[in-house]
Amino acid sequence: MDVLRRRLLGRRAAYTVDDKVVLVTGALTEVGRRLAAELVGRGARVALVDSAADGSGERLSGEINGQTGLEATVYIRTDLRSQHDVRLMVEMAVLTFGRLDVLVNNAEQHAGELAGEEDAQRIGDSIDINLRAPIVATWVFSRYLAQSGNEGVAVNVTAAAGLLPGRGREVYGAANAGLIHFTEASRALAPALRVCALAPYYVAPPHSGRPRVLPGQRLGSPLLAVSSDQVARAVVRCIEDTRLAGRTVVVAGDSAYASRLSYLLSLAHMLVIMACSVLVLAAQRIAGVLRAEPGAYSEPATPDDVRDEPASGTTDEPPATSNAKKST
Repeated sequence: MDVLRRRLLGRRAAYTVDDKVVLVTGALTEVGRRLAAELVGRGARVALVDSAADGSGERLSGEINGQTGLEATVYIRTDLRSQHDVRLMVEMAVLTFGRLDVLVNNAEQHAGELAGEEDAQRIGDSIDINLRAPIVATWVFSRYLAQSGNEGVAVNVTAAAGLLPGRGREVYGAANAGLIHFTEASRALAPALRVCALAPYYVAPPHSGRPRVLPGQRLGSPLLAVSSDQVARAVVRCIEDTRLAGRTVVVAGDSAYASRLSYLLSLAHMLVIMACSVLVLAAQRIAGVLRAEPGAYSEPATPDDVRDEPASGTTDEPPATSNAKKST
């Protein structure tokens, strides 16, 4: 079966995560947990990196090690806003497992965007964690590979917000766009270091109903949403597919796009679904007006009203994207 799989997949099967050492930032998020389990299940050893100091990281590592009966993981507490900590996490992974083969920059931080001066610190943190930390970590990792003579892979887990600007995601989208640009510009580092990126459109939280994608906007059906399991499997694909150096894999619903031309297809895909979403919201609005009491007066809905008014049964909280995918 393995021989057949290799013949069918060709170069994609030339590199596997089996027996590799992988460092995953944002390891305590839903995606980070699922990715760690996926990697360990495929024979990898994993350095779990996050900022939690409440023992949750050690518990996760203990749970995975207990299930496998192996010392397959270790938790490394790291503040990704600190360049010193970023350097140290790579060194600790190498000291613990003897080497490091794969870096997965999975952590993210949403800013308060442009809401006001009081959010300046959060905006700075968002830029540090979403853009600077992955770049510094990749640089440190590349220095280690050059000194050791090994080859490695770096996967930057970004978001489709870096490809498709949207209201309420100004800073977050700009940071992700910068990371996608960095990924494409790093194509020349291959084969010593193969850098690629993954951009899910929207990662649905576990046991969620219909997802909210933009502030105040909810899709009529989760056609673009992907699960944390899908993201974890897509990360593994990015690690193992040697053809993806410098590319960004866009994941929307059940579709994945991995070429420059496919970016246009993915954007068209998302725009069509967003247009359908607006039609569904408009239909819901009209239905609500028709159900109103006779003689009751309601002002006509403006485009901003349709876009900004939460659907029935939802709250005014920001969309679950920031915490569902990853955090520090």
